[in-house]
Amino acid sequence: MHNKNYISVGIDVGSAFSFMTILAPDETVILKPFKITHNNKDSLERAVSEIKKAEELYSLESRTFLESTGIYHFPLFCYLVDCGFNASIINPIITHSTKNGNIRKVKNDKIDSKGIAKLV
Repeated sequence: MHNKNYISVGIDVGSAFSFMTILAPDETVILKPFKITHNNKDSLERAVSEIKKAEELYSLESRTFLESTGIYHFPLFCYLVDCGFNASIINPIITHSTKNGNIRKVKNDKIDSKGIAKLV
């Protein structure tokens, strides 16, 4: 088990929407995967609100990790940075390597967002 001193936010980025999962430092799920629609202001504001709520609940800062997806991650990344969050881009080769342990190799955005949050 990792000894983290931050809230981990994993985002699996798609072209029109992304899935976000928030984990506590002990890797328990704070927020189950939920869909963020990139061109919907309410959806983006909810994502920010959920991250802030988790930070307040644990009195810790968050670190947000987005999988690099060509140009699709860039607007969401910039939005989160502009909102004051510590956000980083992860190479998809790294995130895909975590799937090798699963026999079925399921491709599911909700599962992937949780895997990204756990990875880091």
